[in-house]
Amino acid sequence: MFSFFFALFLRHAPSSATTSNLELLPNEILFDILSYLSVSDLAYGWLDLNSRFYAIVHSCPIRQIYNEPKWQGRLLRWFPWSYPTDAELLQYFASQVVSLEIHQHLTLSGVNKINILQYPNLRRLTIRRTTTSQVNAIQANNFPYLEYLTLSQTENISFNILCQFKLLRSCDLGSIQIDDQDICSSSSIRSLILQKCDPSKLLHLLHHLPQLILFKVNFIWTETSVQQFDFTVDFVHQNLRSLYVSMFNFQFTKGPIDTDRCAVISTLLATLSPDQRIRCHLSLFGMSNFNFEQFHRALRKLNSCRLSCFLTYCLPWHSLPDFDHIRQLSLFNQLRPGPCNSDDFHTYHLTWTSVH
Repeated sequence: MFSFFFALFLRHAPSSATTSNLELLPNEILFDILSYLSVSDLAYGWLDLNSRFYAIVHSCPIRQIYNEPKWQGRLLRWFPWSYPTDAELLQYFASQVVSLEIHQHLTLSGVNKINILQYPNLRRLTIRRTTTSQVNAIQANNFPYLEYLTLSQTENISFNILCQFKLLRSCDLGSIQIDDQDICSSSSIRSLILQKCDPSKLLHLLHHLPQLILFKVNFIWTETSVQQFDFTVDFVHQNLRSLYVSMFNFQFTKGPIDTDRCAVISTLLATLSPDQRIRCHLSLFGMSNFNFEQFHRALRKLNSCRLSCFLTYCLPWHSLPDFDHIRQLSLFNQLRPGPCNSDDFHTYHLTWTSVH
C-alpha cells in the first residue's frame, strides 16, 4: 500500500510547489506519505504551508534513522536519512517520534549528541552503536510503549530490565545478563535473538519467557568454555515454534565426539511441546565432533518438526566429520555439499526436511 502512496506522491511532486495541487490529495494519503519523510522535509517543506498541513504534520508518527548520509536514487530514498540539523529539529517533534535507529556507521561524536530520553513515545528503538548513558537509559519508566528493541552485539542488558517492559514484543540483543535467583518473567516477549548466550543460563531464560514464539541464539566455544552442563528439564514450553541455533567452535582442537555440547541443543528440544509444529534450523561452524546421533534422537521425540542445517568447516583448523555415517541417519540422508567448496573451505546444507 505504501508503494502506491509514494508513487502517487512522486507523480504530484513536480507540481507540488503550489498549495492548490497538494490539497487535491486526501488527508489519508498525505498522512501516509509524510510519515516516511525526514524531519528536515517536514519542518522546511510541509509544516508551514497552511493550517491543514500543520495539523497533519503534527499528527504524523516520525521514524528517524541516524546514519552517515548516503546518496540514494529518487525512487529508493523513501526512508529519512539524517542531516546535521535533524538532531535539533527532532526535539521539536519529540512526542511524535515512534521509531529511532542509530546505526553503527554514525560517528561516536554524533552518537553522543543523541539523547534518547527525549523520545518517551518510542515503539521501536534500534541502537547499533551505543554509549553507556544510552544503555543505562533503557528502562520501562522511560519508554513505557516500547515494543521492539535492538542493541549492538557488544551490549549486555539485564533480564530484569527487559521484564519490566509490559509491551515489549521483540528483542535483538548482544547478550542477556541473568541471575539464577531472579524470578521475574515477561509475558509480552514473543521473539528473542541473542548473539551470544551462556548455555548454563538457557533453561532459566526459557522458563521465564512463557510466550516466546521465535528464539534465535548463538553459542560460541573457545579454549576457556565450560565443558560440562547440568541440564534437568522440568518444564515444557507450550508456545515456542521457531528455533534457530548457531554453534561456533573457535577452540581449534580435534577430539572425540562431544556429547556435552550437543546436550545444549538436545535440552532446547526437550523443552518444546510435542503438540506444536516446530521449525528448527541448525548452523554449525567448525563443530567437527558434533554428536549428530544424539541430535537425531532428540528430534525424533517431536511429533511434528521441520529441520534445516548449514555446516561450515575450515580445513586448516577443522577436520571433516564422517559424512557417510551421518547420512545413514534418516534425517540427514539428503545432506549435500555446497556449490563452492574448495580445498580449505567446505560447506554442507540440508534443505527443510519433515521430521515424523
